[in-house]
Amino acid sequence: MTNTETDRIQNAIRHIQTAVDVDPWAMEIAVDAMKKQIPRPPKSIKEDYNEYMDLYCPTCGHDVGMYDAETGYSYMDNESNPRMCAKCGQLLFAKLEGE
Repeated sequence: MTNTETDRIQNAIRHIQTAVDVDPWAMEIAVDAMKKQIPRPPKSIKEDYNEYMDLYCPTCGHDVGMYDAETGYSYMDNESNPRMCAKCGQLLFAKLEGE
C-alpha cells in the first residue's frame, strides 16, 4: 500500500469522525474497518525452545504464523491471504514490528 492510499484512508476516517447525523455505533464500525486496511507489522515473540519467532496480529493478538530469523522468511497461517489476519482482517506487513 502506498502512502497516498494510506493518506486517503486516514482522510476518510477523519471525514467520517466529523460527520453530522451519523449513528455513533455505525461510525465506530466504519472507522475500525477502515483502520484495518492500513497494513501493520505483526508483533513477534521469541520462544526459547525453538529458532522461530511466533507472529501475532497487532490488532487482536491472534496467532498469524512464524518468522525464521535465520532465513528471514515468514510463515503465515492464513493460506488464503497470508498478509491478512484470519480472525479480524487486519492487513499485515511482512516486516516485523520494531525492525
